[in-house]
Amino acid sequence: MQPVLQKLFLLFFLLTGYCTNAQVKFSASISPTEIGRDEYAQLKLMVENANEVQQIVPPSLKDFIIISGPNQESGMTMINGVVKKYIALSFVLKPKTTGNFTIAGALAKADAGDYKSNAVRLKVTAQATGNNAGANLSSTPFNSIDPFAEPAPRSTYNEYILRKGENPAEKIKKNMLVRVEVDKKSVYVGQPVVATYKLYTRLKSESIMTKSPSFNGFSVLEIQQPNDMSYRTEKFEGREYNVYIIRKVQLYPLLAGNLELGIAEIENNIQFIKAEYVNQQADALNDMFRDLAQLTIPPEGIDIQKVTLQSKPLSVLVKPLPDAGKPASFKGAVGNFTIETRVEKNNFSTDDDGKMAMIISGEGNLQMINAPEVAWPKGFEGFDSKATDDLFKGTVPVSGRKIFEFPFSVSTPGTCTLPAVEFSFFDTRDAKYKTVSSNPIEITVTKGTGNPKNIITEANAKSNDNLLTKFFNNRLRVVSLVAVLIIIGLIVWFKRDTKKERQLANAVQAEEKIREEENPAEEILPAQQNPLALAEECLHREDAKLFYTHLNLGLKKFLAKKLALRAEEVNRKNITEQLDAKGISNETAVELQKLMDEIEWQLYTPFADNEKMKNMYNRASDLLQLINTYHS
Repeated sequence: MQPVLQKLFLLFFLLTGYCTNAQVKFSASISPTEIGRDEYAQLKLMVENANEVQQIVPPSLKDFIIISGPNQESGMTMINGVVKKYIALSFVLKPKTTGNFTIAGALAKADAGDYKSNAVRLKVTAQATGNNAGANLSSTPFNSIDPFAEPAPRSTYNEYILRKGENPAEKIKKNMLVRVEVDKKSVYVGQPVVATYKLYTRLKSESIMTKSPSFNGFSVLEIQQPNDMSYRTEKFEGREYNVYIIRKVQLYPLLAGNLELGIAEIENNIQFIKAEYVNQQADALNDMFRDLAQLTIPPEGIDIQKVTLQSKPLSVLVKPLPDAGKPASFKGAVGNFTIETRVEKNNFSTDDDGKMAMIISGEGNLQMINAPEVAWPKGFEGFDSKATDDLFKGTVPVSGRKIFEFPFSVSTPGTCTLPAVEFSFFDTRDAKYKTVSSNPIEITVTKGTGNPKNIITEANAKSNDNLLTKFFNNRLRVVSLVAVLIIIGLIVWFKRDTKKERQLANAVQAEEKIREEENPAEEILPAQQNPLALAEECLHREDAKLFYTHLNLGLKKFLAKKLALRAEEVNRKNITEQLDAKGISNETAVELQKLMDEIEWQLYTPFADNEKMKNMYNRASDLLQLINTYHS
């Protein structure tokens, strides 16, 4: 009776374990949980059982120095027939001071769902504890330094000992190899493949990549740069190895067929210690690097072998996109996307130029997407679009958005409608084509004076160059004209110079008077330093369009200065990275991104919302003050 009950209990736990493992799980762990101030700990954020992980957002680590990371790793295990796969980010941390620290939960987006991990706690003492697990990750075989002077790796083996009669070449062949792995072996054109090149070793060596793999037929995005390697222990064919990631990329196939991934070549200088020179104490075998560091090994006791290892060729089957059901508007987009269109203004005259923004958001081969065709109504003339990328290339597939700006002009007054724009893509999850469309936009055009403004585009830039060339062929006339203009300009400048000096002096006096009347202690950001001052002036005039323009510019100028970014670098990805680097909370970063999206929407909405002006100004001011309290 008892054996039967045991089997039933075993079957019950296996079934319940299978059901549990099938669910997505996001967890955080730190090891060890107690360290000294000068020691290290490893923080790992792991997503288990997800078909696709779009993003992992680590928590604020402002109380620590990041020694290494984020290092990305993935793997799969099978226990009692239950398959578990995971993707993880790891960091090696060194505390800035002593105390009890709580690292908040991280955020992850996987399988179209949002997850939050548990918080972890770390105790940091003034004295060393001997727990220094994080330091183990700082050692790689690519450092080109004395291998016996490095800290002990996470797992050590005694294959470094060369015994009498053993063939070094055979030991190397058995204990060291280079492999390439892919997350998918069959994909559609435009669907990403993640390729990971790894060095498996049970030996100690100085290694360097002498040949980087080529990827013909693919568009390549680096996930991990060559020689920027993470380190872990992994089993292969029943044996445990120290594994180094030597290159990790996401590949977007451009054509169908069996596409072969390039071969990686690693040159290794492997050092063996002859058995007769090894300390035969039991402790030496358990921790060889610590003991060997204390030994004096004569040159004749070391056998150095130079070996070049290559990965084996690996092909990926790339299937062509099906012809059945392919929409006429399809232009090669693969993934999952949405589209929206906005106009800068929807009330203008025939003298003015217009601008339409088309925003394609989602995940997929965004970097290769071209602008959809626009069916301009009668009387409209559209010009070539300008594309702007706002992409996060750390996700697989790439996520973000692509913005196309179309300048246009209208020759016929009246009320008309810009039709909806269709955008088609192939969704690999459902293996079928899908079409999304934007909303139509109504525009009112009044009759102008007949002197239209020029719209400068790439198409008419060449004709402008030709006109300038013809103009400057008459050199004598040009020189005479320029000389006259310079003389006139100097006369006007001298007359205005004295007047400007007087105006400037008056303005400075007026500003000083205002400063004296105000109480600077009541503001965190003084008036003369308030980047939102121009937007604040528009609040009283109730000029919504001008308000949102100044609010957008003021906010971006503040962020550029605070985060040490150039104007062209102020985008979602850079702002998020810099806020995190400065230890500013993820909640603040999310609220800032939300506010910037709402401001941008108001800029492109035909009728800006006057009622939201005060609320959005207060939100922006609060966020600036909050960010300003963090020290650079």
